[in-house]
Amino acid sequence: MGTRPMVHRAEVARAILMIAKRRAKVDDRHRDLLPDSEDSDPREVLDYLRKFSGLDIPRWVLQAEVSDALTLNNWLWWEDRRRELFFLKAGRARGLFLSQLGAQVGVGKQGLLDRVDRLEALLRFDRPDEKLSRAARQAARDADSRRLAETRWIDEHRVELLRVIEALVHQADRHQVVDEDREWIDELGVDARDDALVPTTMVLLGLAAAELRTCKAVVALDGSRPHRVHSVLTDADNLRSAFAALGSR
Repeated sequence: MGTRPMVHRAEVARAILMIAKRRAKVDDRHRDLLPDSEDSDPREVLDYLRKFSGLDIPRWVLQAEVSDALTLNNWLWWEDRRRELFFLKAGRARGLFLSQLGAQVGVGKQGLLDRVDRLEALLRFDRPDEKLSRAARQAARDADSRRLAETRWIDEHRVELLRVIEALVHQADRHQVVDEDREWIDELGVDARDDALVPTTMVLLGLAAAELRTCKAVVALDGSRPHRVHSVLTDADNLRSAFAALGSR
């Protein structure tokens, strides 16, 4: 299995708010039980969706929620990796034997060291709370030396990235995604037009893809055959996964 796309905290906030926005329109009975602030615990939101997703909820809402739920689940997967690495390193720093720590995760001494190495490599480029404002992205462009490996990857895949972003914007136009539901799609389009691609572009790509993937027109497409928009979303997901894999090399 490939590396999961990294999930930024902004993607988590967006997923939670979109779930709450849809449920406010269609769920009169249980809406007050949904954690709906952008800093809500993703686990509680997922538990709500598992419990209150019956036949009384429109199908398109349930389908859109699958994408948002998987975003939250991916965030939790990465958070589990961060948490495990923290406590494994804390255990070593606090004088616990490698064998003691290894027994907790089902490995021996060398397996424990290998596990820490793999987690450190996986999380080397992890910045889940990085600021995404245009000013912050400009600052990132002025500090290329901090992210040599990521910047090199962006340069090597620039043509492919621009193609996918252009296709994503085109699909948003084609499916008439309204302005209020395409904040990140338009932000990404501006960056592509300015050829201002930086590592944080990959976070924006995830946010924009989520906007397109969960819009009503795309969710309502006939599922019996592939559509061009699904190919574009797959291309975006593949690029994000490849970028996330930098940390595991």
